[in-house]
Amino acid sequence: GITVDPIRINSLKEFGSPSEIAARVVTAEVNRDGVFDVTLYQDAVEDPDTGAYAIDYISKGKRGVKHVVTRIHAKDGMLYVLTVQIKDENYLEKEREIIDAAKTFRVV
Repeated sequence: GITVDPIRINSLKEFGSPSEIAARVVTAEVNRDGVFDVTLYQDAVEDPDTGAYAIDYISKGKRGVKHVVTRIHAKDGMLYVLTVQIKDENYLEKEREIIDAAKTFRVV
Protein backbone atom coordinates (compact mmCIF):
# COMPACT_ATOMS: atom_id res chain seq x y z
CA GLY A 1 0.00 0.00 0.00
CA ILE A 2 0.89 3.66 -0.13
CA THR A 3 0.51 6.15 2.70
CA VAL A 4 0.78 9.92 2.42
CA ASP A 5 1.23 12.13 5.48
CA PRO A 6 2.07 15.80 6.03
CA ILE A 7 5.50 16.52 7.50
CA ARG A 8 7.47 19.61 8.47
CA ILE A 9 10.54 18.85 6.39
CA ASN A 10 11.16 19.13 2.67
CA SER A 11 13.54 16.22 2.18
CA LEU A 12 14.42 12.96 3.86
CA LYS A 13 18.00 14.16 4.29
CA GLU A 14 16.71 16.78 6.74
CA PHE A 15 15.32 13.90 8.83
CA GLY A 16 18.34 11.61 8.60
CA SER A 17 20.47 9.28 6.52
CA PRO A 18 19.02 6.06 5.12
CA SER A 19 20.46 4.10 8.07
CA GLU A 20 19.06 6.58 10.61
CA ILE A 21 15.59 6.42 9.03
CA ALA A 22 15.84 2.62 8.90
CA ALA A 23 16.57 2.55 12.64
CA ARG A 24 13.42 4.62 13.26
CA VAL A 25 11.34 2.35 11.03
CA VAL A 26 12.62 -0.77 12.82
CA THR A 27 11.92 0.80 16.24
CA ALA A 28 8.38 1.79 15.22
CA GLU A 29 7.70 -1.67 13.82
CA VAL A 30 9.04 -3.58 16.84
CA ASN A 31 6.84 -1.44 19.12
CA ARG A 32 3.68 -2.50 17.26
CA ASP A 33 1.36 -4.85 19.11
CA GLY A 34 2.07 -8.49 18.27
CA VAL A 35 5.51 -7.90 16.75
CA PHE A 36 8.34 -9.77 18.48
CA ASP A 37 11.42 -9.02 16.39
CA VAL A 38 12.43 -6.87 13.43
CA THR A 39 15.71 -7.07 11.52
CA LEU A 40 16.95 -5.22 8.48
CA TYR A 41 17.21 -7.48 5.44
CA GLN A 42 19.97 -5.34 3.97
CA ASP A 43 21.49 -1.92 4.53
CA ALA A 44 19.12 0.94 3.79
CA VAL A 45 20.12 2.99 0.74
CA GLU A 46 19.03 6.04 -1.20
CA ASP A 47 17.80 5.34 -4.73
CA PRO A 48 20.03 7.50 -6.96
CA ASP A 49 17.26 7.96 -9.54
CA THR A 50 14.35 8.93 -7.27
CA GLY A 51 15.93 10.03 -3.98
CA ALA A 52 13.66 7.58 -2.15
CA TYR A 53 15.08 5.59 0.74
CA ALA A 54 14.91 1.81 0.26
CA ILE A 55 14.37 0.07 3.60
CA ASP A 56 13.72 -3.68 3.59
CA TYR A 57 13.22 -5.67 6.77
CA ILE A 58 11.86 -8.89 8.24
CA SER A 59 9.14 -8.66 10.89
CA LYS A 60 8.39 -11.61 13.17
CA GLY A 61 5.14 -11.56 15.08
CA LYS A 62 2.04 -13.41 16.12
CA ARG A 63 0.85 -13.32 12.49
CA GLY A 64 4.00 -15.00 11.21
CA VAL A 65 7.19 -13.85 9.56
CA LYS A 66 6.81 -11.14 6.92
CA HIS A 67 9.30 -9.64 4.54
CA VAL A 68 8.60 -5.93 4.12
CA VAL A 69 9.93 -3.80 1.26
CA THR A 70 9.51 -0.04 1.67
CA ARG A 71 10.35 3.01 -0.39
CA ILE A 72 10.13 6.32 1.47
CA HIS A 73 10.11 9.72 -0.23
CA ALA A 74 9.51 13.29 0.98
CA LYS A 75 8.42 16.15 -1.25
CA ASP A 76 6.72 19.50 -0.70
CA GLY A 77 5.97 18.84 2.96
CA MET A 78 4.49 15.40 2.37
CA LEU A 79 5.84 11.94 3.25
CA TYR A 80 5.10 9.15 0.79
CA VAL A 81 5.65 5.53 1.85
CA LEU A 82 5.26 2.50 -0.40
CA THR A 83 5.01 -0.75 1.58
CA VAL A 84 4.98 -4.25 0.11
CA GLN A 85 4.52 -7.24 2.45
CA ILE A 86 4.88 -10.92 1.68
CA LYS A 87 5.34 -14.02 3.82
CA ASP A 88 9.07 -14.39 4.26
CA GLU A 89 8.95 -18.01 3.05
CA ASN A 90 7.66 -16.74 -0.33
CA TYR A 91 9.97 -13.75 -0.69
CA LEU A 92 12.84 -15.26 -2.67
CA GLU A 93 10.44 -16.67 -5.23
CA LYS A 94 8.91 -13.20 -5.81
CA GLU A 95 11.92 -11.00 -4.98
CA ARG A 96 12.69 -9.80 -8.52
CA GLU A 97 9.04 -8.95 -9.21
CA ILE A 98 8.68 -7.06 -5.90
CA ILE A 99 11.92 -5.11 -6.26
CA ASP A 100 11.18 -4.22 -9.89
CA ALA A 101 7.72 -2.95 -8.90
CA ALA A 102 9.10 -0.97 -5.93
CA LYS A 103 11.66 0.70 -8.20
CA THR A 104 8.83 2.21 -10.23
CA PHE A 105 7.59 4.20 -7.20
CA ARG A 106 7.86 7.88 -8.13
CA VAL A 107 6.52 11.05 -6.56
CA VAL A 108 5.85 13.63 -9.24
